Amino acid sequence: MATRISIPFTLPEVYQGLAAAHGRIYVDDSGLRLEYRVEDAVFGVIKSRVRDLRIPFEEIDDIQFLDRWYRRRFVVQLHSLKLLADFPNSKSGRIVLKIARAQRLRMREFCSHLTLLISEEQLRRLDRPDDWRE
Repeated sequence: MATRISIPFTLPEVYQGLAAAHGRIYVDDSGLRLEYRVEDAVFGVIKSRVRDLRIPFEEIDDIQFLDRWYRRRFVVQLHSLKLLADFPNSKSGRIVLKIARAQRLRMREFCSHLTLLISEEQLRRLDRPDDWRE
């Protein structure tokens, strides 16, 4: 994989506003990867260990980058709830990441790259004869 784009994100209100999460999202050979850390929202002193969430391409149902005037959000909808069992603020197999305004052009490039990789994975699955059902 030649292109390596890494985008910082935040989850501002984790655990009913008592904590916040900060991390980076990027794509590797097998799928989408999120590295993040949760810290307390009051002083920012108590921090969790760095956590790693890997989402295979075949588990991604839809992605969207919502670029509004004051809000930029990256939304990932998955086919299953299991992968997001330990991820903060996930609901119904969906995560919403807050993206900084300075990252919006890179985020558009990131979404285009990710969409291409998801499409290529779908084509590879169609080419496999064991996936066809009679």
